[in-house]
Parts: sequence; C-alpha cells; structure tokens
Amino acid sequence: MIFASGHSIFWRLTDETGEGSDVVSIVLSNQSRREVAEVEIETDIISPPHQSSEPDTPIDIEWTKSDLDLFLTLLRNTLGEKDNAEEYEQIELDLTDESVLRIMHIVAAARFATPYAADGVVKRSEAVYGGVVEYKVGERISLDTIDGFKPAVIVSLDEAISCVLLEQITAPSGDNIQLDRHDLVVVEKEWVLPGSLTTTQPGATDTIH
Repeated sequence: MIFASGHSIFWRLTDETGEGSDVVSIVLSNQSRREVAEVEIETDIISPPHQSSEPDTPIDIEWTKSDLDLFLTLLRNTLGEKDNAEEYEQIELDLTDESVLRIMHIVAAARFATPYAADGVVKRSEAVYGGVVEYKVGERISLDTIDGFKPAVIVSLDEAISCVLLEQITAPSGDNIQLDRHDLVVVEKEWVLPGSLTTTQPGATDTIH
C-alpha cells in the first residue's frame, strides 16, 4: 500500500531478547527520491521465531492482500464508509491517533499472534438471541468469559471464528491472566454475542434508559 505521504508499509520482526521470539513492528518507509526515512511502530505482538540467514538481524515482510483488506475494513469501520473504496488506496494516516494505532495492533495480531483455543476461558452464553446472526470480518463482538463479557474484533471467519481480544481476561481468583489484550482466540460461532453488550459509548440508534 502506498499512502498519500509517499510511504509504503511492511512488517518488521526483531528478536530483541535472543530467545527466538520476534517482536512485531509496523514500518512506514518513505519512497521519495529526495529523502530516505522510515517510521517504525512497535506493537505488543510476539511472533513465533522466523528463520533468518543472518541471526539477530530484523526480518522485513511485505503486507499481504489479507493484511491490507483487514486494515481497510477496520479503518472503514472506524472512520466511516466512503463512496469510492479506491479513495483508501492513497490515504494519510495520523500516527498519533489512538484509533489508528489500535487498528495496526489488531492487524498484527491477526497475522502473527499464536491462536488460543477458548475452551475453559470463553463459555457458551446463556443469553438467547432470536434469529440467525451473520457476523462479518472487522465486526466488533462480545464474548462471555470467566471474567465477564469482553469485547473482541473478528479477523477471520471459517468453521470457527478467529478474533482479537480488546481487553484482557483474568482468572476469577486474580492469580493469573489467562488471555491478554490483543491475544488471538478461536471460538465457536454460537459463543459469539453482539458487540453492543460491551459497548461503553452509546450509538446513534441506542436508547439510554
């Protein structure tokens, strides 16, 4: 993807601890002939080790179409729809905007985080909702967990749903964090609940009682 500012975007994996696990960063590289510069945004996502011909050397990986599609979907959901989707092919990103940084973390988790099975942490909700709900990639959902209802974002749909947590899940005893924010979890479709259950700000169509 090329942004209006003349930057391209790619992943950077860096083994900062020497233990084989890679910290995932997002790099915006300036392609201008007049200037060679890049902005690196480190995420809290840890990737499984990647083979490198030069140990301890960061690895740069291009964004895939799936990365771009998820990023644009989340961006549309945050900034609102545009009449022409091609307008997103060259965009200006405010890297001080917390919502943009959150989107980047979610995309990084979807691409590199190790997926966790939700058994024992997320439970089948006792709440009953009428009708069949068709969820979409990029949609915010709620999960009924051992630590109450928690928000997440769908990043892929198959037989099950892969989603990225937006809040940590702590064991009832408080001794251990079972799953952290931006962890990638896989849940059964019938475990997924509407995002309104964990929305803190009312929407335009919501009724305040």
